[in-house]
Amino acid sequence: MHANNIRVLLTSLALTLAISGAIAGCGNQQQSSSIKSQSYANDGYLGQTNANPHIPGRHMALSYKNDGVLMADAIKNVRGVRSSAVTFNGAQAYIRIKLDPGLSAQDTSRVEKEAASVLRFNFPRYTVHVTSYK
Repeated sequence: MHANNIRVLLTSLALTLAISGAIAGCGNQQQSSSIKSQSYANDGYLGQTNANPHIPGRHMALSYKNDGVLMADAIKNVRGVRSSAVTFNGAQAYIRIKLDPGLSAQDTSRVEKEAASVLRFNFPRYTVHVTSYK
């Protein structure tokens, strides 16, 4: 008799849960909410760009050697720069500029600031330090 009572109890519990679920699922759908559902684009990445780390991308071209060449190239057209040397220490970029002879102290400061400005704009991932010599 004890097993029969448990079976009746479980059956009534399951029936109650099924009816409650049906009522909740089929309730009034006219209620508005400030939360709007959003979906991801059907691109296979679920909103992440380059979710697969083995996909070749922009990190293939990032190296200290390439960045050094690009930095030297970026400041070669700054008036007063004769040549430059770039060294790195992590995210720190140290640039030594050889100046044109005959520049005044005021022009030296201007050239350093202009070169630093160009490098900081083009290479925001580095902290740029510029020094010069003649």
